[in-house]
Amino acid sequence: MTMAFPSPAIDYVEQRLSPNSLMHVTQSSIIIPTDEGYAVAEPGHKAKQGRTVLLNVIGKLMFAELGDGVFKTNDDIIEGYALDDARVLGVVTFVVKEQ
Repeated sequence: MTMAFPSPAIDYVEQRLSPNSLMHVTQSSIIIPTDEGYAVAEPGHKAKQGRTVLLNVIGKLMFAELGDGVFKTNDDIIEGYALDDARVLGVVTFVVKEQ
């Protein structure tokens, strides 16, 4: 009869990497296709100045940087009364660009 013992390597076994685990994708995550790949936005994260957010502006999705009372997009600045039409859907946490 031989005695077997557990391998010491079992202590170092890790889970297989996946896009979901690397980007911390949850059931509430919003994954948006972009011109360059994909972006992941989290609705539960607090939007802070300087962070990129996903906006819904009159039915159009866009990315913007949160400034001091304004949203800065690539094309424009959303401020004043236009802010009434902008709704933050989530804070962008990851961007994956295709090669």
